[in-house]
Amino acid sequence: MFSHALYLIVGLFTGLIDSIAGGGGLISLPFLSTMIAPGPEAIGTNKIVGVTGALIALIVYARKGHLLWREGLVFCLICALGSFCGSSLTPYVSIKFFKIFLIAVCPIILWMVWNKERFFAERHLHKKPPLILFLGAAFISGMYDGFFGPGGGTFMFLSVYMGAGYPLLAAIAISKLANTLTASVALVNFARNGYVHWVEGSVMAIGMAVGAFIGASYNNKKAVEIVRPVLTFVVILLLVKIIYY
Repeated sequence: MFSHALYLIVGLFTGLIDSIAGGGGLISLPFLSTMIAPGPEAIGTNKIVGVTGALIALIVYARKGHLLWREGLVFCLICALGSFCGSSLTPYVSIKFFKIFLIAVCPIILWMVWNKERFFAERHLHKKPPLILFLGAAFISGMYDGFFGPGGGTFMFLSVYMGAGYPLLAAIAISKLANTLTASVALVNFARNGYVHWVEGSVMAIGMAVGAFIGASYNNKKAVEIVRPVLTFVVILLLVKIIYY
């Protein structure tokens, strides 16, 4: 019972931070890695949390009319294909690799969270890259999300925003749709192979939904300034725990 309460609290904290500053996966995946095991079981279970967070954000942007369904469809399908390939590859990689990968990737994603404004600033002039590069970026970001997860939604956003040149809010909305699809495809793939801990993941997802709602209701600049250092501190603690796990 205590462990379920812990999953709920961490899920709530994850949703709160993710909705305010982003980077919630930096908390949920390392936490699951310490509670369950690094590798496919933690990543597969984290997809329940990932689907929940992406879907909540998608609904918010779609209700506000920012989602361009038809324009983003091809990008989203390519991302979903990449997610299937990535999640199919995960079980064949050693647990030791995932520990090293987690320790290496988390600082990069943290840097992106701290410098989010650079990526989300509106642009006036933009030259679209060749279609093959755009679709390649979609596949790679989807594959990363299926294989691992944290930061995958940000990579998708950058592919749509900087790659295709969509307006800011439309790019965010399309990336949320893509992220919902990639997390769902990966979840089904991991579940099919028995890597998903449904009870733990579902409890955590409930906390995630509540935290995201609270964070979205009180999101402001001051909150971001508080949350980012807290996120960094928590991630460092979780990484230290994983190193000595």
